[in-house]
Amino acid sequence: MTAKEMKSLKEWILKEGAVLGPEFLRVDGFLNHRIDPAFVEEAGRELATAFAGQGVTCVLTAEAAGNVIAYEAARRLRAHAIYAKKGRAATMAHPLTRVVPSPTKGGEVELAVSRDYLTSGERVLVVDDFLYRGLTSQALAEMVHEAGAELVGFGFVIEKCFGEGRQVLSRFGVPIVSLVGVERMDPQTGEIVFRE
Repeated sequence: MTAKEMKSLKEWILKEGAVLGPEFLRVDGFLNHRIDPAFVEEAGRELATAFAGQGVTCVLTAEAAGNVIAYEAARRLRAHAIYAKKGRAATMAHPLTRVVPSPTKGGEVELAVSRDYLTSGERVLVVDDFLYRGLTSQALAEMVHEAGAELVGFGFVIEKCFGEGRQVLSRFGVPIVSLVGVERMDPQTGEIVFRE
């Protein structure tokens, strides 16, 4: 990613984001509730560029915040996009499932992906809006392995560098790319300090 493109994403976050606590950054005005297509296009392009030439055939995310980013990255990589559903649909045959904590909603949620769509032979990129503790992406990566597919890497729009997510995911031995790193946030002042 060029310095100009990174600056653009950071400026977007500073202008439109809101610090709700030392761990929570609200980006629902442009990324995960109301969607700004220009932001998603730029983020998807950068993630696709980072994994170009890796033979990605599938971009996997968890419902719902990562859906638009996964779609845009997959479109650019000429791959399929799959999202793990929250809860197992009655129509889903042969699901792969994991239960993960939900930091924004509290409690736990079951993620389910159909083995009909996540199959051996796929080269899978796991994508999400945030990397914080890494537990959702870890669960997705485990499902990739269970399906007999190959994990190519992880891509995130925003990494909360003060979480343990990168360490949790490093055990998979694949590249971890985050477009913007946040070192700390101050809910009193609204200050966001980015990783350089």
